[in-house]
Amino acid sequence: MQHRQPEHEHADGGERAAGPRTGRAAGRPEPRDALNDRDERCEDADPAHGVQRSKWRHVPWLVLLAAVLAGTAHAADPGKSGATDAGGELTVGLAALLGIIQGATEFLPVSSSGHLALAQRLFGIDAEAAGHRFNIAAHAGTLLAVVWVYRLQIKELAAVLLAPHRDSEQRRWVLAIIVATLPLGIGLAPGFEDAIVAIEQRPRLIGVALLVTAAILFLAFRKARPVPDPPSSEPPTLRQAIGIGLAQLVAVVPGVSRSGSTIAAGGLVGLDRERAARFSFLISIPAILGATLLEVRKVVGTDAPSIDPLPYAVGFGTSLLVGFACLRWLLAIIRGGNLNAFVVYLLVVGVLAIVVMG
Repeated sequence: MQHRQPEHEHADGGERAAGPRTGRAAGRPEPRDALNDRDERCEDADPAHGVQRSKWRHVPWLVLLAAVLAGTAHAADPGKSGATDAGGELTVGLAALLGIIQGATEFLPVSSSGHLALAQRLFGIDAEAAGHRFNIAAHAGTLLAVVWVYRLQIKELAAVLLAPHRDSEQRRWVLAIIVATLPLGIGLAPGFEDAIVAIEQRPRLIGVALLVTAAILFLAFRKARPVPDPPSSEPPTLRQAIGIGLAQLVAVVPGVSRSGSTIAAGGLVGLDRERAARFSFLISIPAILGATLLEVRKVVGTDAPSIDPLPYAVGFGTSLLVGFACLRWLLAIIRGGNLNAFVVYLLVVGVLAIVVMG
C-alpha cells in the first residue's frame, strides 16, 4: 500500500519543513509565511516569468505614491486648496494625507521619517504643536499594522517569557531581537536628538539621505540570490543581530530607510532575504514603540493648546490601513529581489528635495 508523502511545506511556511510537526492546521498560515504568500504561488505557476512580473507589477503603486506626494505639495499652498490655515493647523484632509505617507513609507524602503519631515515642512506644521502629537497617532497606526501581520509569531515569542531558561528557537529569536534593538539606545545620548531634529529642518540633507538609500537598495538587490528551499527558520546569530541593529541605528537619520537598510544589512551578514525581511519587521516593533514613547514624552507635561481629536483619529486610521497593505505588499515582492522601481523613486524625490526644497 502506497503512503502519501507529506507535501513540501514551502507554501505553508517553509521554516516548518524541518520535520513532521503537529499543531496548527496546514491551511492556516503563520505570520512568518507572509513571504511565501500569493506571489510564491504565482511564481510556481509560471517559473519562467514569475520573478519578472514581481519586478514590475509594483511600479503603478509607486506612481500612485508619487501622485499622493504631489497632492500634498499642491495642498501646501493655502491659496489653492485651503487644506491648511495661515497657522499651519492640522486639518482632517491633511491628516489623511500624512497618515497615508506614514503608512506607506514606514515599511516600504523609502524612509518614513524623511517623507514626513518633507511633508510637514511643505504644510508648515509646527513640530512643537500638532506635529509631535500627530506623529504619535501615525506611529501607533503602523505599529498596530506590523503587530497584526506577525501576531502569531509574536504570540510564540511572548510565550518565551513563561520559560525564559528553556533553550529553544523562539528564545534565540527573542535574544536576537533584543540585541538588535540595543544600538538604538545611543539615540538617548545628549545632543543626538538635537542633531536629528536639525536634519529634519534641512530638506537638502534629507534629499542626500534619500539618495544614500537609493544607493543601498541598488547595491544590495542588484542581483537575485537563491532562496533556501525550504526557507530557514533559524534566527540570526547575535553577531548578525548586532550588524542589523547598527544599520537600524543609522536609519534614524531622516531619509535613510529603516526597512531598506536593515534588510540590506541582513543580506550582508549572511541572511537570506526572507529571514532578513522577517527579522527587519520584527525589530521594527520595539523601534516604532520606542519612537512613539519619545513623542509621548514630548507632549506630556507641556502647555500645548487644545486639539480637535478627529484629524488624529483619521491619521491613525489611514496609517494603519495603508501600513498593513504596504507591509504585505513588500513581503510579497521581496522574494523577487529587484527593487529598482524604489531606487528610481528615491532618486527623483531626493533630487527634488535638494533642488526644489533645499
